Amino acid sequence: MKKGLILILFVSLTNRILAQNWKPITAGVNFKMKMLGTTVNGNFKGFSGILKFDPNDLANSSLTGTVDASTIDTDNNLRNRHLKEKEDFFNVVKYPKLKMKTTKIEKDGSNYIGYFDLTMKETTKNVKIPFIFKQEGDKATFQGSTVINRRDWAVGGGTFGMGDNVTFTITINASKE
Repeated sequence: MKKGLILILFVSLTNRILAQNWKPITAGVNFKMKMLGTTVNGNFKGFSGILKFDPNDLANSSLTGTVDASTIDTDNNLRNRHLKEKEDFFNVVKYPKLKMKTTKIEKDGSNYIGYFDLTMKETTKNVKIPFIFKQEGDKATFQGSTVINRRDWAVGGGTFGMGDNVTFTITINASKE
């Protein structure tokens, strides 16, 4: 009888832990900012992440991800090269990844707030990202957006006409592992 209860408890805990693991299938990491009064849109590719998320167990949930800085694309080859090569910007040879990982996740009505350590170049700062989590069976979407000040990460220096605020939007489609 005791062995049976232990087995049931083990299976129950194992299913709960496994239910938290999500495998990213597609991801979009997009940004927009102002340059000389015009909106510049761009994106990063090469997302890799570990998504452990259970809406009923936020204390044990965590979201981490990286993107390849060298994939930055603003639909302008000259600007892309400048962003990739210059020390004032991303210097992708020296700083190949942008990284994020949660420090805490909270419920906010029917949505969530993730507190993330965001690392660009050598600087890590905590950012608050409201996000939605929509699950349909074994598939889910995580989507969040926030505004950061590029100067907090020493990106762009004193570039004339460049706005300080950058809006990041992240969309991840995932499946249960």
